[in-house]
Amino acid sequence: MKTAFYCLIGLLLVFSSCKKLAELTQFNLNYNTETTIQAGPASNLPFDVFTPEITTASESEYEGKKTSKNLVQSILLRKLVLKTDPTSGRTFDFLNSIKIYIAANGKPELLIASKEGIPDTIGNELALECTTEELKDYLVQDKYKLRLEVKTDKIVNQDIKIRIESLFRVDAKILGL
Repeated sequence: MKTAFYCLIGLLLVFSSCKKLAELTQFNLNYNTETTIQAGPASNLPFDVFTPEITTASESEYEGKKTSKNLVQSILLRKLVLKTDPTSGRTFDFLNSIKIYIAANGKPELLIASKEGIPDTIGNELALECTTEELKDYLVQDKYKLRLEVKTDKIVNQDIKIRIESLFRVDAKILGL
């Protein structure tokens, strides 16, 4: 009986240690950028909106987590939210659909988030559905770009500044563990 008890305690310690170790090797990276959708007519045909290059500062980010980009095992997009300036009174009611693609030096463009059938009742914040694509090769680089493929169903009578907030989950070896 005592042996079974000690085995059970041992197993619990091993599993809780593995979970704590996994927590040490995983962390979040937040990257934000802005872009502008130009005023224009409603178009159910897609048009592109580009962001400026986004600097990852990956080396300093990884050093702060006691790792380096060559020890990164995986990076996945967990959350991508678009926001308009709440003081502008502008919402995302003009959007019909949106797709967001990532590109980096030497890497093919990749769809990372989208939203179809956006209701007219949407406010000034829009959470997109993220893909499960592996993004390590894009985020360990110094810079990346986003391209928004937009379809509108209302006239955009003034330029609309959009803030793009993204949350990436990184799984890396910490201090070589």
